[in-house]
Amino acid sequence: MQTELEDAGYTNIQILGVNAEGYESGNEDVCDGRDLPWLQDTTDEEVWDLWDVGYRDVIILDGNNEVYAVFNLTTYNISSSSNYEALMDLFVAAESEL
Repeated sequence: MQTELEDAGYTNIQILGVNAEGYESGNEDVCDGRDLPWLQDTTDEEVWDLWDVGYRDVIILDGNNEVYAVFNLTTYNISSSSNYEALMDLFVAAESEL
């Protein structure tokens, strides 16, 4: 998805993952063979708590780093082309808020 967005000219959009604190043991497996930037939440940052993240949520930020939209990959599986396009559209719409 990152490559598709960049190829379409949306170079300000950056997709990355943030793992919940306490689940560090899976980081190596998640990163194996992938190039998605992967960050680890900590008790000092508490990103998951601050953003009230649910499992498999995609939190989309606007140009001010404020939550623009939340898209859950369990509810809206992106193996469905319509869900995939809906997520892409949210990224593009959030970028226009710059």
